[in-house]
Amino acid sequence: MTTQPAARPAASDRRRVSAEVGELARSSDPAARMLLARRRDLPSRIRDALAADADAKVAKSVATDPGLSDGALRAMVDRHGSRVAAKVAANPAAAPALLEELTWYGNTARKVLREVARHPRASVPALLVCLADQDARRVVAGHPALPLPVLLDLLDDADPQVVEAAAGNPSLPFAVMADLLNGRSAGSGSPLTHS
Repeated sequence: MTTQPAARPAASDRRRVSAEVGELARSSDPAARMLLARRRDLPSRIRDALAADADAKVAKSVATDPGLSDGALRAMVDRHGSRVAAKVAANPAAAPALLEELTWYGNTARKVLREVARHPRASVPALLVCLADQDARRVVAGHPALPLPVLLDLLDDADPQVVEAAAGNPSLPFAVMADLLNGRSAGSGSPLTHS
């Protein structure tokens, strides 16, 4: 018994689908454009047009697409501000400098801080800003780019979830891990007060 490869769509089917996608992208209904913007297989010209959409909900739906350029992400934030900032921060291709700028939204956009805290490309200055938010602090404590002195301070944090995240940070030196296992704090050698 032989297996047949899956049939590829005919060229006419691909053209029809492409025409339908273009029609949806030009729709006067923002809900239709928003649903289309969630797709991650769009042609770049359509994806970029949706990123420049005047409706914040449409832009927000496409904001996490890793194919968007830094310029498109910045333009989106300039146009829609805090309404799209958290989704832009969640974009895996967001540049470290953009992530740092997004932290300026501060307490008005706590979601932004949590997204920046978990972003693998976040810079040290951006991570330090994230420490001010308790939920983001729990995430940033496990970020491998966190400077060692800050990481060591987090091992003595009042929040046990922060301590746990810091103890599991892949950048924590082996010697500090050994001290933690032996019941000594990272800084003073005294017994740990947190479990």
